[in-house]
Amino acid sequence: MKKGLKKTDLPRFIADVMLGSLSRWLRLFGFDTLYRNDFTDKQLIKLSLQEDRVLLTRDIALAKSKLLKKVLLIQSEEIKEQIKEVLLSFCSKLDLLNLKPRCPVCNGETESIKKEEIRGQLPDYVLFSNQEFIICKSCGKIYWKGTHKEKIDEVKKEILKNLK
Repeated sequence: MKKGLKKTDLPRFIADVMLGSLSRWLRLFGFDTLYRNDFTDKQLIKLSLQEDRVLLTRDIALAKSKLLKKVLLIQSEEIKEQIKEVLLSFCSKLDLLNLKPRCPVCNGETESIKKEEIRGQLPDYVLFSNQEFIICKSCGKIYWKGTHKEKIDEVKKEILKNLK
């Protein structure tokens, strides 16, 4: 079930309590995705309307709310399929290729940071074995390419095959 959605603009999302993993993945792909595991249905609807966000939910009753303007009912229980549902509903290949990852923890924007600027904040072996780092502008968390990056790239590649 999809309501009030166009594929033209890059969407911003808000996800219900059942979609925490999906929220983190969407952030890693670069989508502005609000998530807290204590949002009530009322708060989800209010924020969706106030901030022009697409509500992502697995709750059929919530998805059918007449108050909502933009909603996507997520059908799958499997995370890769959930990601596909969202991206196939809203994205082109070009969109996906041009997005910068957001912080999976706080949803903040990220930017590249030089190794010299973070020396002393990470273990030496991490600094020695990595060349590229990004930092969250909001919470200050530092990220680097690890095995999780390979997994993200694998999922992205699989999804890109299905996008136009």
